[in-house]
Amino acid sequence: MNKKEHINKLVEEALESVDQVSRAEAKPFLLTRINARMNKETESVWEKAGWFIGRPAVAFSGLCMIILINLAVLLFNQPSNTVTPTEQVAQSPTDEFSYSIATIYDTENTQP
Repeated sequence: MNKKEHINKLVEEALESVDQVSRAEAKPFLLTRINARMNKETESVWEKAGWFIGRPAVAFSGLCMIILINLAVLLFNQPSNTVTPTEQVAQSPTDEFSYSIATIYDTENTQP
């Protein structure tokens, strides 16, 4: 019986702790602010753009455009198979440092 009395005592303590509880009070005009935020109808530009792009018709046509542009780039930028003649300059096998440089000490005409 001792155990049963102990349980009853714990139950009575729990019920007595609820006796001093009071009702919670909200801040003034809380319901008005909540209703105003819920009824807010203005959307930002990004929200409107997201809704527009998210539409299946717009998203599908955008993907098709990207694929078509990629295909056009691949088809029109293929390297040509024609061989263009390149001009080659033939250089004589001379020494690059054997050039004679004219100086002010060189005289061409020695007679007046």
